[in-house]
Amino acid sequence: MSQLLVRDLMSQPVETVGPTSPLRDVIHLMEAHGIRHVPVVEEGTGHLLGLISHRDVLRSQEGSLSGAPSEEQIQMNRWIETRWVMTKEVRTVYADTTALEAARMLRSHGYGCLPVVEHGKLIGMLTEADFVDYAIQTMSDPGA
Repeated sequence: MSQLLVRDLMSQPVETVGPTSPLRDVIHLMEAHGIRHVPVVEEGTGHLLGLISHRDVLRSQEGSLSGAPSEEQIQMNRWIETRWVMTKEVRTVYADTTALEAARMLRSHGYGCLPVVEHGKLIGMLTEADFVDYAIQTMSDPGA
């Protein structure tokens, strides 16, 4: 039996934003696609620059603990650039990394996702949901 690799589980294509994208666009992208992590890539090259998570967005919002952002915050989100909010130091994996190694990275570091790169360029995304989907598929079809 061959080892399960990241390439077998990763999601692609991946929704991305550029470093100067307004935070408002990131929020809309997350809501529209039901995602919690958006990679930030260099426009034109696709090189991974960072990652913006739902938590990063919440931390950037004034009064986020009290509920919905104020009208003032919503307007400010038009001017806040992704590069000011994103996490720049992001752990990544390769498509040929074993799924077991990637799962251990997710678990041991408390990550929700791992960007998949090749020569620094983003080629996919591996999330906790990808592992859950695989488990459901495997348990639903015992012969797989």
